[in-house]
Amino acid sequence: MTCRRWDVIAVSFPFLEGTDSKRRPALIVSTDRLEKEQGLHWIAIITTAKSRSGSDDIAVTDRERAGLPEDCVIRVARLATVSDMQIVRRLGEIVPKDRNAVLSLLRRYAA
Repeated sequence: MTCRRWDVIAVSFPFLEGTDSKRRPALIVSTDRLEKEQGLHWIAIITTAKSRSGSDDIAVTDRERAGLPEDCVIRVARLATVSDMQIVRRLGEIVPKDRNAVLSLLRRYAA
C-alpha cells in the first residue's frame, strides 16, 4: 500500500492504550523521503472533536475527503513513528488549509 504525506490512515496503536491494539485514524506528516529511506512514517493522531481539545488541535475541515465518520481534530502534539506494516488502510486526505495549519505547528515545535 502506498501512503503519502497528508494522507489520513487507519493504524494500529498497541503502544497508546496498553497491551491491546486499537485501530485509530492518523495523519502522515513526514515526507515521502522518510518512507523511501527508512520504511517509516511520522504520524499525528486524529481524535474525535468530542474529546478534550488542546490549544494546538487542528479541526479537520472536510471530514468526508479525509474519510472520517465524524468531526475530528488533528493532535499535532501527539506524534508517533509507524512502519508500513502498522498501516491498516488509507482513509483519505486533508485539504490544503488543514495542511498549512499542521505545517505551521510542526515548524513552531521543531524549529
